Amino acid sequence: MKLDYEMTYRVRVRGPLAATAGAPLGERQYWEMAEGELTGARINARFAMPGGDWYRSGADGLGRPDVRVQFQTDDGEVVLLHYTGIVQSTEAFKHVAEHGGETRFDDQYVRMAMFFETGAAHYAWLNQSLFAAEGRLIERDRLEYRVYRIA
Repeated sequence: MKLDYEMTYRVRVRGPLAATAGAPLGERQYWEMAEGELTGARINARFAMPGGDWYRSGADGLGRPDVRVQFQTDDGEVVLLHYTGIVQSTEAFKHVAEHGGETRFDDQYVRMAMFFETGAAHYAWLNQSLFAAEGRLIERDRLEYRVYRIA
């Protein structure tokens, strides 16, 4: 097995709403995925509309996103993306989230499993592969992911 770099995913978030403290299935925060883009050799796309993250903070100190977003490619096709993973809020991560700046990919553990869906024949390769991503903060409210196809 190997990882082949496929694309960069950048997203601007807004929020969060107040957490659902006391909810029977656990506490979640809702983040709006306000703007986003995919750029790569085989795809260029922007959010068709805002998406959402039903983020869960774990008792182990790690966050677990549950994100769904929808893209429109530069040639007019619709691509859906669902991803989950693990976010470790290190001191470097917290500093950038509060004060601005950016982190390096190795400043925190932000790893995602990404699943794409599309009906467009030209992008069928997205349906036929698994993807993993590593992330970092590039501004207080913006994240950047390097997305790899698992070969």
